[in-house]
Formats: sequence, structure tokens, C-alpha cells
Amino acid sequence: MWLAVSVVCLLNLPQAKAYLIDIFSAPLLTGAIICLGLLILLKQRLSALINLVAVMGLGFSLWGQMFPYQPKPDLTAQPVRLIFANLWIKNQTPEKLIAWIESENPDVVALVEVGPLAETNLIVPLKTRLPYVTHHHQTTLLSRFPISATDSKHIGYSTATATIDAPSGPLHLAVVHLTRPWPFTAPDAQPEQVRLLAQDFNAGSSERTVLVGDFNTTPSAAALSAFSQQTGFNPAGSRSGTWPAALPAPLRLGIDNVFAATGLSLKDRRTGPYYGSDHRPVRVDIYPAE
Repeated sequence: MWLAVSVVCLLNLPQAKAYLIDIFSAPLLTGAIICLGLLILLKQRLSALINLVAVMGLGFSLWGQMFPYQPKPDLTAQPVRLIFANLWIKNQTPEKLIAWIESENPDVVALVEVGPLAETNLIVPLKTRLPYVTHHHQTTLLSRFPISATDSKHIGYSTATATIDAPSGPLHLAVVHLTRPWPFTAPDAQPEQVRLLAQDFNAGSSERTVLVGDFNTTPSAAALSAFSQQTGFNPAGSRSGTWPAALPAPLRLGIDNVFAATGLSLKDRRTGPYYGSDHRPVRVDIYPAE
């Protein structure tokens, strides 16, 4: 079974059922490693060997997600530290995120699924550190630096865009929230949204553009893998998943992601703590590329 699953993940098939398996590559790899350990203990040599091949296949399928290409960063420039969080509209304790945000000292915080409770208990306290704020529907951006050229789109998929006047130059930021994959929606719903995203942020986009958000799929799966190839946007290395937030890291899926165009380099992606949402937040440092 594990060998068949690893083949599906390696093939990166766009079909709905195979695609769903591919999204779960990380927890599947964890399961295959546990199974391999048990087979070794039981001295089932042939089964263990087959399982080892499956582990290697699953690991290879995840390699591009864990260790993606990034342009060499200009470390002499001041980076922009970005935090993204899907607050979950039903979250009753969004203020628990404040302590971690303050400890990370970000320049920009991007939030989706912002409800009235988050407005009062999270965003208002953060404004003392991040005074520039823009809000579109359930998406909020807070920044240490001035924000301009804001816009939002809710046709085909949800996105909010803004330009951050950072010290190293303007940073064009798009906050994305895509629908869930099949079987939670129609088989072609999420792939179509990714297609529209690639159409909007193609090779003609600014080289200083960053996409961040809840993509509801992983960089190793077919849709986002194709998106990177078509647009040239590179993902930040996702070695620790974000959903479901309450599970340990090896069982979480990396569906909250950051992508950067060729003029930027992403470093030091980190996953934050559990604070009541079903997603964990992510932090990344954005440098100009050399």
C-alpha cells in the first residue's frame, strides 16, 4: 500500500482523487516511517525493504516543498518580517496570538477569517506596534510601514493586495484564500482558482511581489507545483505543517504558504504556536534577491 501511495505522490497527478492523496504526503510519510520501524522490529525483511522504497519515494515527493529553490538573498538589505495567520472565524481566543507576534516583532501581519472578536481583541492591541492598517472583507493587513495601492477581489477566488513602502523598496503583497479541495468542493473548484491565480500573477508581475495565504493545498501537490512552474514564484520551505493546528508537526499539512517572485528571497520560515485556530501561523523574512 505505501509503495502505491508513494508512486501516486511522485507522479503528481492532477486528478482529484490522486491530488487529495498528494496533499497528505507529509502525514503519509510519517505513517510509512512508523510502519517501516514496526516491520524492522518484526524482522519482516522483504516487507521492510519495500516499505523503505516507499519512504524514499514519499520523501523525494516532498523534497521540493521542504527545500525549494530560493534566489540568493541580499543580506546587506533590511528584510521585511511577515506573519500570516488564518484566525478561523469561530476562534474564541484570537488574542492568544499576541504574545507570539510581539516576540517575533514582525513588520507586516496578514490575517484572514477576521471576525468581530478578532477585531476587538487582537487587531486593536496590535495597532500600537503596527499602525498602518487596511481591511477588506475578512482580510486585514497591519504594517510598520505605510500601505498604499490597496485592492481586493472576490470573483473566482479571494485576494487582497497592497503595496508596503518598505525601507529596501516597495513590496507588493497579495493575501490569498483559496477554497478547499475535492471532496469538500467540486473536483475542479480549487484547480480553477489556482489557474486564475496564475493568470493574475504571471511572469509579468512585479519582481517584488509576495503571495501569502491559506491555499488549502501544499506546494508539493499538483496545483501549486504547476503554479510555481508557470509563474516563477518560489515557495518558502515548508518543513512544518500548519493544519490541523492541534496535531503534532509530522501530521500537519503545509497549506498556509508564502511565495515570492524572482526579485525576492524568502528565509527562515517558521510555524507558530496553537492559539485556538485550526491553522497555525507562519513567519518568514523577505529579502531582496542579489
